[in-house]
This record gives sequence, C-alpha cells and structure tokens, in this order.
Amino acid sequence: MSAVVGSYSSFVFSFTTMKTIHYASIIALLTIAACSQPEINHYQLRIKGSESMYETFLELKNDFEKRQDSIIISLEGGGSRTGLMAIKNHEAEIGLSSFPFDLEKTLGSDHHVSEAVVAYDAIVVITNQNNPIDSLSDESLQKIYSGTVYDWNQLGGRPGLILPIIRDENSGTQQFFVEHFGVKQLAPTAKVAHDNAEIVAKVSSNPNGIGFIGFAYFTESVHNMKLPSDSTQTQFEAPTHRNLENGKYPLKRGLRIYYRDTNNPAISGFLQYLKSKHAEGVIESFGLIPVQDKSTEISAGQPPQTGP
Repeated sequence: MSAVVGSYSSFVFSFTTMKTIHYASIIALLTIAACSQPEINHYQLRIKGSESMYETFLELKNDFEKRQDSIIISLEGGGSRTGLMAIKNHEAEIGLSSFPFDLEKTLGSDHHVSEAVVAYDAIVVITNQNNPIDSLSDESLQKIYSGTVYDWNQLGGRPGLILPIIRDENSGTQQFFVEHFGVKQLAPTAKVAHDNAEIVAKVSSNPNGIGFIGFAYFTESVHNMKLPSDSTQTQFEAPTHRNLENGKYPLKRGLRIYYRDTNNPAISGFLQYLKSKHAEGVIESFGLIPVQDKSTEISAGQPPQTGP
C-alpha cells in the first residue's frame, strides 16, 4: 500500500489549540457580545476547498446555523488546493482538503497554519453499470490512467476504448489517486470533470467510462470496483463502510481542515461544534467515519491554546 495511505494513521483531530469548553458556551458568549455591540450583528466564517467534502460541510453548515445565530458561514468548493491557497491568501478562515499537503513545502516554513482530520472516507473507483469487470488490480488502474491500457478487452472485458474521467489539478482526490497508483502522466484521452457529481454523470452515461469519486458521492447509477486489499493483489474488497472501518479497503483517507487563528471566535465556535455529537451524526449520515480520538499534541507552528 502507498506510503501516502499509511501516513493517515498519524493524523488525528488536533483541536487542543482551542478552549476545551463546549461550543455552546462559546456561542452564548458571542451572542452576548453581539447584543452589547449593536453595530456588530454577526460573525462571518468563510470555508472553502475540497469538492469531496462540500456536501458534508454544507449539511454541517446548515445544522450549525440552526443551532445558533451569531456565526454565518459562506461555503465554496473549488478543490483541496484552492482551499489551502485561500487560507494562505486570507480569503477563507477554514480550508477543506482531502489530501495531506506538505504545509512547509506549499506555504513556507513560517506558515502558522494548523490542520486537523475531521473524518475518514474512501476514494471509490466507478465504472458503468453495464461493464462486466468487477475488480481491478493496482497495475491495471495505473495502466488505465497512464494510457498504456486503452481498451477494456485488454483486461478481459468487452471491446471498447476506455474513457478515463479525471478531475482538475486543484483536486485533492486526484492527487491522492495518482500518487497511490504511481501515475506519472495522465492518459491523453482522459476527460476532466468539474466535480464528483459530474464524474458520476459521465460514467453512468458512457459504457466505457471509468472514474474515481469521494465515498459520499457514490450512487446506484454506477458500479463500484473491488480493489486489492493487500500487497499480494489476490484479495479484493469493495468500498463498504465496514471495510473502511476494518482497514481492508485500500483507498481510505483522512478528510482534513486547515485554519490559521483560533483566537477568532467564529473559528473556535465552529471547531468546537465539529467535536460535538451533532456534527458526528451529520458526518455519519454521509457514510463517513468520524474521528474518535479528538486530541493530540500541539506541533510546532500551531497557534497556542487560548485557555486551560
């Protein structure tokens, strides 16, 4: 299995940089502050990034805003790299990413940006419902997306030119996928889709299509591929919730957030909400796995704790 996948076990919920009080207490303080300063009615929180995390965070946003009225959230997709760049350029307070970027390499050594894994999901490889192939090896996927295997009959399927559907360069899902399978250069026949939903639509309408999407976006309109569960490439597992939990499905990944300033009450309030049972229920409703260990040591460059 790729070293990238293995690295996820080291990422856990790094929310010890905030006050360890319940998020409802923060919201109460924000409400009092808003009442004492009539000219300030709301706190704004801008969240931007991963398309794979968009639908989940849209529901988290809606649930959070129902539970309080002091923080208003704006949410945009655009891809994981877009989210990280928005943090760098102060265009968002929270960035969403489905890929573990090297922050020093991307932002420089003095970045002062923290990250935290909020859930785990999987990348699902999908084909058309009429494609008889049920599983694909790592080598087959590498060759499909590199363009050296270009017809389904080369893999034991019916004749037909393979149409790989990919994402753009800002996609964390794509970066994770190509690194895991060692794809150095994408096939020239590959077609770019804007988001997960468009990949599903293109694959469901083309008998020779193949794509990869976030776990939360899988629908019965397409077929999911079983992938090798170990290095022998002899045991294949489907992307089920159970196989995510027991570690048998190989393309499990952490979904993470980036943020800069926990002294911002809007950030602190929302991050406390993400630790709550309410947020955990939303995350589970999308078939994702909430992070159980929500504490870890503060690493160098993270903001200091704002309280005991």
